[in-house]
Amino acid sequence: MQISSGSSQSPSVQEQTSHQDENDSTTPEFIYGGPFIQVEKDAKFLNTVTPFNMQLQGTFKKSFAYYSLKERLPIILTKVIDYLSRESSKIKSSHNASDEDIRGLIQYITKLKNDLVTNKKYDLLTVDTPEAKKWNQWIFNAESPYYFTNIWVFSECYVYRRLREGCELSKGLRFFDPFDEQKDNSFKNSLEPMCLVADKLVTMLPASDKDKRKQDFITLLKLCLWSNKCDLSLSNGEETRAIMDPLQMIVDLKDKVLVDDSAKICDTVCTKAESMSKAIEGSPEAPEAKQEGETSEAPPQIPCPAKMILPQAVTFDIICDNAGYELFTDLCLAHFLISQNIVKKVRFHVKKIPWFVSDVTPRDFRYVINSCAAASFSREIPPEPKPVAEGEAPSEPEPPIVIRSDNLRQLGETWEKYIDDGSFVVMSDDFWTSPHVYRDMKKYEPNLYRKLQFAVALLFKGDLNYRKLLCEKNCIPTVGFEPSLQGFIPAPIVAIRTIKTQLVCGLPKGKWEQLNKIDEKWMVNAEYGTIQFCPKAEPLKVSDRPCADYGDTCFGEVCPTHAVPK
Repeated sequence: MQISSGSSQSPSVQEQTSHQDENDSTTPEFIYGGPFIQVEKDAKFLNTVTPFNMQLQGTFKKSFAYYSLKERLPIILTKVIDYLSRESSKIKSSHNASDEDIRGLIQYITKLKNDLVTNKKYDLLTVDTPEAKKWNQWIFNAESPYYFTNIWVFSECYVYRRLREGCELSKGLRFFDPFDEQKDNSFKNSLEPMCLVADKLVTMLPASDKDKRKQDFITLLKLCLWSNKCDLSLSNGEETRAIMDPLQMIVDLKDKVLVDDSAKICDTVCTKAESMSKAIEGSPEAPEAKQEGETSEAPPQIPCPAKMILPQAVTFDIICDNAGYELFTDLCLAHFLISQNIVKKVRFHVKKIPWFVSDVTPRDFRYVINSCAAASFSREIPPEPKPVAEGEAPSEPEPPIVIRSDNLRQLGETWEKYIDDGSFVVMSDDFWTSPHVYRDMKKYEPNLYRKLQFAVALLFKGDLNYRKLLCEKNCIPTVGFEPSLQGFIPAPIVAIRTIKTQLVCGLPKGKWEQLNKIDEKWMVNAEYGTIQFCPKAEPLKVSDRPCADYGDTCFGEVCPTHAVPK
């Protein structure tokens, strides 16, 4: 697990409130929290933080967006170049690549880095795929197709998409993940805390009473929160040792959770899941609903997704963030939900390609589960000596604490079975690596939006997901979570993140100002977190679009795709 250190170079609040820049004639007289500033399209860079109600972008020189584009992303690209040079023999061997492949990718990334730091115009993608053509259309439609003057999330996503293109254009490195070594080392460094969590989880899995179930649910949500401190992109890929005891961390960091809707999440998810389960059982499509002996000449049908208004099983979705320890805690929560019979299925939405250094890909998902199933870890911790009063005989020494991976292996083996029987489903839609905020999902990916509507709830992990949920908009910190979503409510939404970007909503009045006085870097150092919930959801209706499997053609009752296989 990588503990995000934030950045010693990130702008402080004290710096943010200083707006003197003799070289910037366009500097406005602006106090953070003051009136909205209208920025002209041809304005120069402004020596201020991002004003409220504006989208984050690199034109505000006291913002984390500017720092990220100017310092953080170039360092990440430099580390990829270093990895290619340092481990060229290993990379060539594992990918059957040549020296020319290595040199070509290094040159490609070097140009990308230079274009970024000098704020060049975006280059179009040259790979010939439908997804790349979409990217080129988005670039063409961008209001300002430059790294610093476009919305920050677009530029960041563009850099990682271009990094992927550099691999796609290479004959021998088409499947190369520039971050695989970092992610694998992160997992290995986290074995001890994973063993501790595994030992706790096995006590949560047997059927329990309502109160214990709720407390365990809340504990797992908190584990998912603080595991999000792991973020290799924020620490520029630097690796640190894992936290010793994640369960003690929940206690120690109780006051660092600025918004905690975990109890409400537990109550709502359990209640809605129970209602959904009853509705599914009573549905005409349910197998139990057919009368004994009833036959039909038509082939058995799985309900067409475009016609369904109920899922086939109670499903909980996790939109993943980081691999390694964070994914492990997500798997623990998913296992709990299934073992307690709250849901029947958990869908994990991961990135199709390497993304933001440590984001989960299908390969990372398999690696974590397989590595848990094969884990071999043991460590003896000697007990702390107890003080002995004068004249007293020393007591018998306590036995050492032994941390082992037995339960971790057991969990990994169960998760492998869950993958095989469909209890765990891994999905990797292109939209998760697009530059679009989630309010626009209906516009760009209506089929994914409809898939999400079948979930009892959607758990969005991490900072990038949070930024996209809030439309990359620097909203006033006291604005509620629901209005900040700007209409994106396919299902009830849970958002769990440690705060690593200068963007937050739903804080109590005065809390933002108080934290600025306590810690100038509190919004970028992952020391605080939020667990936020919007229970509202758009009703699931018969779709006005045909089934995605056949585009504009509907085969009706004889649809071969939705026939139950014999």
